[in-house]
Amino acid sequence: MLPAATVATLLAGLLVSLLLFSVLHEFERTRSAYDFTRRVEAHVAVVTRSFEDAAVSMRATNLLFRSSAAVDDAQFARFTAPLLDFYPYIRGLAYFRFVRDDQRAAYEAERNRAWPGFHIRERSGAGFVPAPRRPLYLVLDKVAPRGRNTHLRGYDAWAHPPHRAVVQRIIDTGQPLASELIPLIEPRGRLGNVLFLPVYGTDKTPDTVTARRAATTGVTEVIIDVGALVHEKLLSVSLLARKDIGLTLSGPAPDGRSLLEVVRYASVPPDEPAWLGRLLGAAEFRRTQRFTVAGQPWELAAHMREPASAHVGSVAMLVIGIAFSVAAAAYVHAGVTRARQVETLVGVRTADLWRASEALRLYHRAIESSANAVILVDARTEGYPVIYVNPAFERMRRRKAEDVIGHPMARLTEDAPDQPGLHELRNAMRERREGHSLLFLRRGDGTGFYCDVYLAPIMDANGNTDHFVIAEYDVTTAKQYEAELERRARHDTLTGLPNRVLLADRIERAMAAAAGYPGCVWVVALDLDHFKDVNDSLGHAAGDRLLRQASARIAAAIRPTDTVARTGDDEFVLLLVERGDECQVLATVDEVLAAVAAPYTECGQRIHITCSAGVAGYPADGEDADTLVKHAEIAMVRAKEGGRNLARFYLPGMNERARERLALVDAMRVALASNQFELHYQPQIDLAAGRAIGMEALIRWRHPQHGLMRPDRFITLAEETGLIVPMGAWALRSACAQAVTWQAAGFGPLRVAVNLSARQFQDPALPAMIGAVLRETGLSPRCLELEVTESLMMDDVEVAIVMMKELKAMGVRLSIDDFGTGYSSLAYLKCFPVDVLKIDQSFVRDIEHDPDNAAMVAAIISLSHDLGMRVIAEGVETPAQRDFLARRDCDEVQGYLYSRPVPAAEFECLLQAARVASPLPRA
Repeated sequence: MLPAATVATLLAGLLVSLLLFSVLHEFERTRSAYDFTRRVEAHVAVVTRSFEDAAVSMRATNLLFRSSAAVDDAQFARFTAPLLDFYPYIRGLAYFRFVRDDQRAAYEAERNRAWPGFHIRERSGAGFVPAPRRPLYLVLDKVAPRGRNTHLRGYDAWAHPPHRAVVQRIIDTGQPLASELIPLIEPRGRLGNVLFLPVYGTDKTPDTVTARRAATTGVTEVIIDVGALVHEKLLSVSLLARKDIGLTLSGPAPDGRSLLEVVRYASVPPDEPAWLGRLLGAAEFRRTQRFTVAGQPWELAAHMREPASAHVGSVAMLVIGIAFSVAAAAYVHAGVTRARQVETLVGVRTADLWRASEALRLYHRAIESSANAVILVDARTEGYPVIYVNPAFERMRRRKAEDVIGHPMARLTEDAPDQPGLHELRNAMRERREGHSLLFLRRGDGTGFYCDVYLAPIMDANGNTDHFVIAEYDVTTAKQYEAELERRARHDTLTGLPNRVLLADRIERAMAAAAGYPGCVWVVALDLDHFKDVNDSLGHAAGDRLLRQASARIAAAIRPTDTVARTGDDEFVLLLVERGDECQVLATVDEVLAAVAAPYTECGQRIHITCSAGVAGYPADGEDADTLVKHAEIAMVRAKEGGRNLARFYLPGMNERARERLALVDAMRVALASNQFELHYQPQIDLAAGRAIGMEALIRWRHPQHGLMRPDRFITLAEETGLIVPMGAWALRSACAQAVTWQAAGFGPLRVAVNLSARQFQDPALPAMIGAVLRETGLSPRCLELEVTESLMMDDVEVAIVMMKELKAMGVRLSIDDFGTGYSSLAYLKCFPVDVLKIDQSFVRDIEHDPDNAAMVAAIISLSHDLGMRVIAEGVETPAQRDFLARRDCDEVQGYLYSRPVPAAEFECLLQAARVASPLPRA
C-alpha cells in the first residue's frame, strides 16, 4: 500500500492537471461552437440574399409592365433575356393579365396573331380545355423562355382555386409572396417555388385593399430552381469549400403544413481515427435555424463533427501535468519508503512476540473451554504421572483435579474392571505411539459410563516423546441410543414383544439346541378372530390397547423359557420348548386360547375376542424357521375354517390344500379373461297362471380340465379375493342381454333374477354400474330382479336401506333370498323397500311331514302379502309341495319339479315347450 504522503502528492498533482485540462478543454469547445454558429448564420444569410436576388428580377419585370401598358412579346423577350442569363437558377418569368368577359373575344383575336390557336383555357386533369365564360379571367399573357413554356399559353389562373387564392393575397397585401415547393418540369426531379407580385395600373402602390384590388391589372411571376440557387450562391462565396459541415435546406411542402427537404450537403469527417476523437473529447454540433422567404417558412439544419486536433493543446497540457505529478510522487515515495522500512522491521518483531503470547493464551483457553476431558501425562517419569486436567475432566469424572494431578495414570482407571481397551492404551504408551480404545469407567460417585479415549504422543525439539495428551469423550448417550435401535430392530414397538427377526433367530437357536431330541421345539401361529371389527367400531387406538392386553395375557400363559412374538397386525407366533409330546403342547395352547377369550373392558363395554391357533413341530413339519412358521400359519387357517377359537396341528395335506386354493384363484383370473364362465337359468313359475314369467340366472364355471364346476366350489373363494366383483358384473350384463334376446324372440316380458354378492352390495358405484348395463343391453328396469341375502342386509341396516332405495328408484325389483335362514328382525323387514321374499328350500323340503315348517311357510306367505310383497318358494320338487304352496296363495315357485338350472339353449327349448303345455316339463 502506498504511503499517505505519496498518495497525497500524486492526487494533488493529478487534481491540478485535471482542473487545468477541463478549463482549457472547455475553452476549445466554446471556440469550436462559436465558429460553427457563425458559419451556420453565414449560410442562412447567403440563402436569404439568394431569394432576394431572385425577387429583383421579378420586380424588374413588374416595373416593365407598370411603366408601359403596351408591352409586346418582343419587348418582353428582350427585357427578360439578360435576367435569365444572369440568374441561371430562374426557370421562367411570366406575366398574367386580367381580362373581363366583354374583352375576351377581342383579346383572343389579338393574341392569335402572336400565338396562333390561342384561347383562354383552364386545367382539366393533366391538360387544358377552353375555359367557359366567366366574369373575369387571369390569363398567362407573357412567358419567358418561350420555347419550353409554350404549352401554358392562355392558362386561366383565376379558374384554379389555389392559384386564385395566392393572387388574391398578393393583391390585398401589395407584397411579394412565394408558393410552396413544386416539382419543376425542367430539369425533372428538382424542386422549386414561384414568387408572385401584383402589377398596378398606377405609378404608386395604392394604400388600401379596395384601391389595390381596383388598380391591379395583372401579376408577375418568377419560377426558381431552389437547389441551383442555393448551390450557386454558396459556391460563389466559397462556403462549400469546407467539407466538414453538413447542410440540409427544407422548404414548405405542397400540403402547407410540413417542410420538404430540397438540398443536402453531407459532411466529410476529419481524416483521423474515430476512436481518437472520442478519446480526446471531440464533440458533434447541431443547429437548426428557421427563416421566412416571401411569407413562406424555410429551415436550414447544420451539423459538424469537431476534429480531434481542436483539443491537442488541452490534452498535451494534461499529459505534461500527469507526468509531473507522477515524478513528484515518486520522489516523495522514495523518502517515505526508507522511513517505513525501519518502522516495519520493529513492528514485525513486536507482532511476532505478541502472536506467540496470544497463541499460548488461546490454546490454554481452548483446552479449558473444551467440552471433552483433556489430560496431560509426563512420559519421562515412571508411572506416567498426571500433570494437568481441564475442567471438563472434573465435570465428566466427578473428581477434583488435585485428586489426580501428581498421581500415576493408573489411578484414573483403578475403579474400572480389566478391559482389552486398557491393554491397548498401555501398549501404545510403552511404544510411544497413538492409541484409541472404548472403555467402561466409573465416575467419582460410582456411576458407570462409556468413554471413547484417544492417546497421542507429544514430541520435543529432538523428536523424543516427553508427554502424552489424552482426550476422553463421553459416549454413553450414543451407546444407549445404539442399544435402543438394536432393540427396536428386533422387537415390536407396540407390544414390546420380539418381532419376526428375533423370532427367527430364537427358533434357529432352539432347533440347534434340540438337535437329536425330536419333538422338543414347537411353533404356534395365533390370529385374533374378527379383530378388524374392533378397529372398525371402536377405532385403532382402542384396538392397540386391546392388542397390548392380549399380548400380556399370551405371555403370562406360557413359560419364561418360551417366546411370544408379534408378526402382524393381530398375528402372534409362539415358540414352545421342552414339551415332550402333542398333549403338553395342546394344553399350553388351550391355556393361551382361554386367556385371550376372557372378556375385555374398553370404552365402557365388555368385549369378547377369541383366537385361532395352528401348531407345527420340529423336525416333522419343517427343518428351518421359515418353514415351521409357514406350516403353523396354514394350520391356523384350517382352524379358522373349522369354526375359530380352535387349535389345529399341521398335516401335510393342509399345504396341498393351500396350494390348491392359490391355483384355483389363478385359474379364476384366467377364466375371467378367457370367457370360461357361463350362465344357467332356472324358470320361475307363476302358480296362478301356470307358466314361466321369469328365470334366475346362476353362474357356472366350465373348467378346461375339471369340466362344469358348481358355484359352491369357487364362489366363497371369489368373495375372499374380490374376484366376485368382476364376475358379478359379467353375470349381470350377460343375463340382461339374454333376457332382451328372448323377449325379442316373442317369449314375452320375461323377468331375470340376478344374485348380488356382499362386496357388490357394499360398493357405492353399484347403482351406476347397473344403470350402465341396462342402457347398454336395452333391458327395461322392471324386467330385472336383484337378489340379496337376508344376512347381507343385516350387516349394516342403515346403509342397506339407503342402497336399496337408490336401486328401487331406478325401477328394478328387489328380493330377499334364503329368507328365514338369517336373523332378520320383523321391525327392519317393513323398512326394506323389497318386492319379493324367497322362502329357502330348507323350509319347503319338509312342509309335507313337518307341521312346524308348514306353519312357518304359511306365516311367511301371509306376512309378505300383508307387507305388499310377492313370495317365491325355492326347491319345489314334488306336486304335493306345489299344491300346498298353491293352497297357501304362494305367488311363484321354482325347483326341480319344473327344471334344474340349464344352459341358455336348453332353457329356450323349455320356453318353446311352455307355449304348448303348462307347467313346464321337468328336465
